Amino acid sequence: MTHSQRWIKTLMEGLDAQVDETVRTSILENCGRNCISRTFIDKAKSIKKRSKDINDFLEKLSHEWKHLHLEKGNIYVVYEKCYCPMVRDYRDKLSPSFCNCSRGWIKELFESVLEKPVEVKLKKSIVRGDGDCEFRVYL
Repeated sequence: MTHSQRWIKTLMEGLDAQVDETVRTSILENCGRNCISRTFIDKAKSIKKRSKDINDFLEKLSHEWKHLHLEKGNIYVVYEKCYCPMVRDYRDKLSPSFCNCSRGWIKELFESVLEKPVEVKLKKSIVRGDGDCEFRVYL
């Protein structure tokens, strides 16, 4: 285990043990909001400008971003593996709380582009033993 991995593990254990879920979620979502690339947000904004409406935007974005899935009017973000460079090679069990970082990343993307609040729910998580990570986005 690298120094960074030990640091993250210790941080997550401390957050889980000493911070209530609402605050812990907020902290990790904020980390995710600050992790997303401005370039990616700008690309999504450009797609939105070229779109007729929200549905057209989502359809076009799903062609550019393979993780966005549209199913029967529902919006999902699905990752077949953890893409976080800080934990993707993590060998020890990581706290499921860490997935709130990805929630914040997804929220920042949609809120920045759509200029309104969105809700993101974690449906499945590799860290929790699922085969992939799945987030549902509510506009």
